[in-house]
Order: sequence, then C-alpha cells, then structure tokens
Amino acid sequence: MSKQILSGRKLGARKIAALVMFCLAFVLLVTSVTGYILRGSQGAKSNLYELRTDAVVHQATQGLIDEIARQARADKLQELRADKASFRKMGENKKNELLDEAENLARAEAEALYGDPEIADRDAFNSAVEALEGKLKLSSGRRAQERNAFAEVYISLVDNVGSWTQIADSAESDDAIFEELCKVEPDLKKAEFAHMKASFAKLARTKADEERKKLDKELYQQLENEMAGAVGDWAALDGLDDGALWEAIIKDVPAASEREDFKADLLAKARENIANTMEGVEIVVQQTDSGTASTAATLADYSYFVETAELEALSSDTEAAYETLWTEIVKTVPQLDSLGAKLKQGIRDSIENVVWPGGLDFSDRYNSYTGVVGTSEAKSSTMLASQAENLLLMAVALVLLGVVFFFWGSLTERFGVPRTIITLFFIYLCLAARFYDISVPMMMGNVLERMTMYGVLVLAMMPGIQCGIGLNMGMTIGCIAGLFGIVISLQYNMTGASGLIIACLVGVTVAAPLGWLYSKLLNRMKGNEMTISTYVGFSFVSLMCIGWMMLPFTNPKIIWLLSGRGLRVTHSLLGSYAHLLDKWLAFEVGGITVPTSGLLFLGLCCLIMWLFSRSRVGIAMSAAGSNPRFAQASGISVNSMRTLGTVLSTILAAIGIVIYSQSFGYAQLYTAPRQLGFIAASAILIGGATVRRARVSHVIIGVFLFEGVLVFGQQIANAAVSGGGLSEVMRIMISNGIILYALTQTGGAHRD
Repeated sequence: MSKQILSGRKLGARKIAALVMFCLAFVLLVTSVTGYILRGSQGAKSNLYELRTDAVVHQATQGLIDEIARQARADKLQELRADKASFRKMGENKKNELLDEAENLARAEAEALYGDPEIADRDAFNSAVEALEGKLKLSSGRRAQERNAFAEVYISLVDNVGSWTQIADSAESDDAIFEELCKVEPDLKKAEFAHMKASFAKLARTKADEERKKLDKELYQQLENEMAGAVGDWAALDGLDDGALWEAIIKDVPAASEREDFKADLLAKARENIANTMEGVEIVVQQTDSGTASTAATLADYSYFVETAELEALSSDTEAAYETLWTEIVKTVPQLDSLGAKLKQGIRDSIENVVWPGGLDFSDRYNSYTGVVGTSEAKSSTMLASQAENLLLMAVALVLLGVVFFFWGSLTERFGVPRTIITLFFIYLCLAARFYDISVPMMMGNVLERMTMYGVLVLAMMPGIQCGIGLNMGMTIGCIAGLFGIVISLQYNMTGASGLIIACLVGVTVAAPLGWLYSKLLNRMKGNEMTISTYVGFSFVSLMCIGWMMLPFTNPKIIWLLSGRGLRVTHSLLGSYAHLLDKWLAFEVGGITVPTSGLLFLGLCCLIMWLFSRSRVGIAMSAAGSNPRFAQASGISVNSMRTLGTVLSTILAAIGIVIYSQSFGYAQLYTAPRQLGFIAASAILIGGATVRRARVSHVIIGVFLFEGVLVFGQQIANAAVSGGGLSEVMRIMISNGIILYALTQTGGAHRD
C-alpha cells in the first residue's frame, strides 16, 4: 500500500510539473507570436533602420577613435624615448602604465568629440545605406554562389585525385592539366569554370609539389630510422670525416646511396647519434606513419578562386555604392577623410559586415546592429521582435519536456528509458542548433552520411543478439577480415565499384571460417559470451598487429617503402573507391544532401536480415537465442543456431568495415578497429534492442539517434563552449553509459 501511495505521489508530481511547463510554454508562445507580429509593424522596422544607421556611423567613427588612441600611444612612446637615460631606467610595467594612460585619455577625448556625431542629412545617409545594402545583397549572393560551386569541385578533386604528381608530370600545359582534372571531376567542364583553367592547373602543380615533399620527408624519416637500427656500434664511427662516415652509413644502409640529397641531413643525424652514444644516451628507433588519416573534412582553399566577369561587374557597382555612402560619412565626420588607405579598408569591411549581415532575417540584422551600438540603443518593441524565434524555440522545448513528464510511464514502457531520453536529447540538440544559427539541414545530411558509414556495422550486432551470444564485441574479427579484403583490392590497384565488390567478397570469404572457429569457442563458454567476445576481439586485433607486418604484400603504395615489407597504418582510398556510395545517385532536398546509394545499400542489408529473421531458419535461431531449453526440446540444435548467428555477425562486420572505410576515405589497420564493437553495441541499444532481443528497426533507429547526437552535439559544443572538442568525450560517455545500462537490465540471469 505504501509503495502504491509513493508511486501515486510521484505520478502526481510529474503531472503537476508537466502542467506548469505547459503554462510557461503557452506564455512564451503568446509572447513569441506578439514578437512576430511586431516584426511586420512599421514602428519596429523604422527602429531597426535607425539602429542600422547608428551602427554604420559608430563603425566609421570607431576607426577614427582607434587611430587617435593608437597615435597618442605612439607619441607618448616617442616622448619617453626622448629622455634616453630615464627611459632605460624605467621598468616595463611603468612604461606600459604611462602608455596605457595616454591611450585611454586620448580615446576618452576622441569619444567625446566623435562618439555621437550629428548626421546633417539623415535621409540622404539612409538612402546611401539602403543602396549599399541592395548592391551587397546582389554581389554577396553571386559571390557565395560562385564560391560554393568552386568549393564543391575543389573538395571533390582533393578527395578523389589519386596522384597529383602523375597529373602534373603527364601534362605540361594548363589546358592539358585541366583536361586531366576534368576526368576526375566532370563538373569542371561547365562553362562557369572555363575562366579558372590556369588556377586549377596551378592547384595541380602545387599539390604535386606537396606530394613530392611529403614523400621525400617520409623516405628520409625511414632512412634515418633504418640507419639508427642498422648501425651496430656508433662509438666506432667517432672521429671519422664526412667521406668516411658516409661510406660507413652506406655500408649498413645501402638505400641511402640512392638519395645524395639526404646526405647532409643524414650525416648530421649520424653525428648526433655518435654524440648520444658517447654520452650514454639510448638511441630510440621510431617508426612513424606519415599517412595517418585525419577525420577533419576537406576545406576549400579560396586562394585559387577567380571571380567571373559578372561578379566583377557587381563588385564594381558595390564599389560605387560604397563611395556614395563614404561621401555621406565624411560629411558627418570630415576627419575620416584624412585616414590612411589601410585603415579606411578596415573601416569599410566592418561597415559592410554591418550593412549586410548575410541575410534579411530580422533577428540577424538586429544582432548585427546591436553588436556594434549595444542593446541600450534598441527600443523594447524591436528587442521583443528580435527574440521571437528564440522564444518560440523555448516554448517548443518546454512542451516537449512537459509531454515526456506527463507520459513518462507509457513512453518508457513502450520505448525504454535510453531511447526516450536520447530522442528527447536529439530533438533538443536540433532546437539548440537553430538557436546557435547552425544549419540543421546540413547537419542532417551529415547524419545520413554517417548512417551509411556505421549502419552495416551496427546491423552486425543483430544476428549475435538473436542467436543468444549477446552483444558481439568480437565483431572486430570480421572487421579485420574486411580490412584484409580492402588491402587485397589495393594490392592489385582495383578501383571503382569492382574494387569495392572485390573487397567485400574477399572479406566475406575470410570472415566465414573465422566466424565459425570463433563460434566454437563461444559454444564452449556459454554464459560468459560478452566477456569472452571482448577478450577475443581485443586479442585478435593485437595478433593482427603482427600479421600486418608479416603478410607478403608488395604494392609500394601500401607497404613501408624502404624495408619493402609490412603494411602501413593508414591507407588512402582516394582514387580507388572512396566515397563511392556517398556520391553515386546523391541528391539534395531542402538543404539536406541524401547519400542515396549508401542508404539503399544499408536498406538492402536490413531487408535481407528482416527476411531472414522471418524465415524458418531465422525463427529457429531467434528461438534458440531467447529460450534455449524450449528450442532444444523442439528439436532445434542450439549450438548450430549460435554458430550460424555468430558467422552471420562476423560476415556483416566484414562488409560493414568496407562500407565504413569507403565512406571515411581511408582504411586503418593495426589497433584502429578495436573500439568499433562498443560503438555498434551502444547504437543498437539506443535503438531499443536489449542483450536478448533485437530487430531491424532497432538498428535503423539506433544508428540514426546515436550519430545524430554526436553530429549535432559536436557542433553545438564547439559553439557553446570555448575551445570545443567535446565530441569524443560525448561519444565515450554515451557509448559506455548505454552499454552499462543495458547490462544492468539483464540482471545477470543465465539463458539456460
């Protein structure tokens, strides 16, 4: 009875809290609607235009005030230096104190003189500002369009050109290089890029030079490391001249004789090693991988961007409009005309940023203007109108939280605590993204792309759960099989769809027997599958760290160049099949880039698993996993079903790592696959799965929510917290927290 009373009190408290939230949301909603109505009123618009004019004048006079203060500081420094004896005795703190005092005094006097100038002809001034805004709108829009088009082809080229050196060396003229680049990026053939032939040719030559320097750096590092390990007795080389020392180095490192350009550096390093040996300092051989991939997206280098004739004409019109406005500004503050060209350009940039903040949205313009003159200059009606959207976001957030509080019991019973909380959190992140002016469509496109990247890996967890082994942390065995398939495709220089298919087929071929052997171990260790699978997965990764060094691959693109054996840590798929599924059939809708082929492939894999789950064998496997005793009594071989599920999970992991790598653009060996099992497990658990039950819907929902939280969370954390960089912390907290929650729900019960 007491428990029922306590439960009823909790339920009543939640409903009361929900009603309070609904009331607050209603008040915010009414206030928001009022703000939107005020945006259309003439009074709010007039106040906004007045703020704009004040902001323009303030930006202009601020440049003059800054120059006066800077000059006062310089004059004071010259005055102090005139008395050399006193200046030398004066401490730095005293000097800075006197200089700051002179600067602040001059700034205060200048503020009093020019801080609030009287505009003689306000109508003419406003007309000039209005005209400049119109021209900036046209030129900025056209410039953004051209720069975006340039950025797309630039990023595509940087991500997909396999060898810039090969292109630059095979074609000497700009036209020939441009034709080679068009083969990689067909959009370059469009008329809008015809004037950029020389610019793109320059890009190719610059990138080729960077490739050569990178290769030289890598070769030198390997020569240096090989020299450090090959020379047995550095002390014996002490006292040799350069010629004799070089001969001794060549004797131990024959490859050094082929690179005379490294001679001076290698001799210097050799003498450093000799000195360290004589002093008893240990010489450490460090093998580094210069090709380590970066997860950062490629950024466009606009130094290669060239404006079209149309944009140049619009820029000329903008120049004329600004000159007209500058004339009006000088009428207001004549002293501005005496400033230097560099300072005038700085004032112009700041004025243009105020006049055209990038759009005509009321809030953006209000924030731009008040960011210069301060909110104290704004009237209450204008301030309320500017906050209409933020108030609406707050109202929606309160309504959502109120709904969750009101229906907490039914929501958690139907969807589970993790999925309910993560879903609400994801929606809040979308609202926060809008609050911080982060593009929600662009972020959604990134979420869809990451769904194609991780989707099949998460799907690989499903057969393991259904067959009864639980969360298959040993799926890294399949991942390594898939990586082996990728390396095979790179060994034989396979590209395009054929390379991707071969990598998957080889990965599946290797994964099937490995999964079978792995299942035999799990069948012997029933009840401890998750512990064993984690241990086996980590151990197999460590074992393959040796295997990657021993396997007899020969393609110079994937092995260590000097030793001639052993695979590098990171292998670029650019020029092979990187981003193949991301870009094929991709389209944009509402600002969201949809990776059609990648989603179709994920959908196909999910469909196959769905059909299999409803087949006779699939039902038998699920029965063996959920109730082994009943399945065995029904004539189902539990061990056989567990073996089938484990093999399927391993095969899907092999395919998943291939899809992941092509989407990432790089294949990473050695210890890189170690954590993928935790990511996949947390995603499927967020989707609503448990360690005993999983469906295709759990995979799709889970990977969307998990990646959505990470993508949005990273951007919002970077915008809200100075320095950012919280995305990896969030991933670890969410992954481990969800797995821990799932394990607590099992209660430690044994399936048998």
